[in-house]
Amino acid sequence: MNKDPLFERWREAGWQRRLTPAEQEQLAEWLAEHPEAQSEWADEANLNELLEALPNAPLASNFTARVVEAAQREAAAGDWARVGSFSFPGVRWWTRWLPKTALATVLLGAGLISYLHLQAARRAEWAESLTTVAQLPLVPGPEVLKDFDAIAALSTAPAADEELLRVMR
Repeated sequence: MNKDPLFERWREAGWQRRLTPAEQEQLAEWLAEHPEAQSEWADEANLNELLEALPNAPLASNFTARVVEAAQREAAAGDWARVGSFSFPGVRWWTRWLPKTALATVLLGAGLISYLHLQAARRAEWAESLTTVAQLPLVPGPEVLKDFDAIAALSTAPAADEELLRVMR
């Protein structure tokens, strides 16, 4: 078969109507340049003539109603076939996003469990430190305050000797 778009255009025009004299002239020139397509064009022309010679088949009186009914049946069958093969637009969207959504859910769940585990570990540490602090006496007894004056006198440091500091410089 010849795949030249010009040849295909003449061929399709020949199926629908007779070629005009100008088209026949152009076709003859083209066929002279492409002798390999002459036999194919001769077959096409003969077939078109034979088909034109055939009488038109009479149509049934309910032809239109039967065509519409068949189209509706095909459409209904096609809808059910699409349901089975997941070709509805919503189903197509769902099947495309399902793996991504599942992965995101797993990662989010793992992150949440990890966070909760970390919080539980911190709370356990806080509870342990609070238990340790709770075991210490809260307020020292009055025995600590008995020697307060002597401790307060020790904590006051004498003033720096200014004269000694000047000599050392």
